[in-house]
Amino acid sequence: MKISGFKPAGEVLKAYDRNQADKKSKLNKADWPAGDSVQLSGEARFKKEIEAALKNLPEVREDLVNRIKKDIQAGTYKPDTDKIADGILQERLLDKKV
Repeated sequence: MKISGFKPAGEVLKAYDRNQADKKSKLNKADWPAGDSVQLSGEARFKKEIEAALKNLPEVREDLVNRIKKDIQAGTYKPDTDKIADGILQERLLDKKV
């Protein structure tokens, strides 16, 4: 399903930018700590940041649900049936490709 106007990508884009910056900076051996240690690669850090950003997203967008409920009650909710049909067809096509 595609929801326009939903912009949770801000945190994802920030993580992507940090990942790109990490790729540009190189670590030399003098920068490594002494003893046993673990250092995540830029991609692993990026993945962790993406996972954290996704966990912070709400499961239900209460603002959108409440707005649509209000529009339905007022009789002003007019969904675009062509877009709904296109979305259903796209979803079915994607299901067949997988």
